Amino acid sequence: MKFSSPRSTTLFALAVCAMAGCASVPPDVAKRAPDVKIYDNGQLPIDRYDVVRRIWTDGWRTAYGAPTFPTRDDAVAALQTEAALAGADGLINVICLDQGRSRWFTRAEPAILCYGNAIRVKTVVS
Repeated sequence: MKFSSPRSTTLFALAVCAMAGCASVPPDVAKRAPDVKIYDNGQLPIDRYDVVRRIWTDGWRTAYGAPTFPTRDDAVAALQTEAALAGADGLINVICLDQGRSRWFTRAEPAILCYGNAIRVKTVVS
């Protein structure tokens, strides 16, 4: 692809950057991400946490696609990073699906998508 002016090159770069997210993870968030605990359904009573964000399902970008990963571990790690970025300390209702093996479209390699609710667990005062 050839661009005729520096302005069109800049606009193209900005568009690609916007579509890709162009966000790096701050070092403190990268350290906290593995500590984001994943809770099983029913493990916490509903009054013991607040939902901070519904990861991969609460934004307009999901209408056009969601990030997929080659392994479940990679997908869960990305989910934990997004939860840490949102200020959450836990995840609940985590679901993982292989998007590469649907009924309509089949790919040779797996394309794992995990989504869930990022939560902040309330402290219990005794």
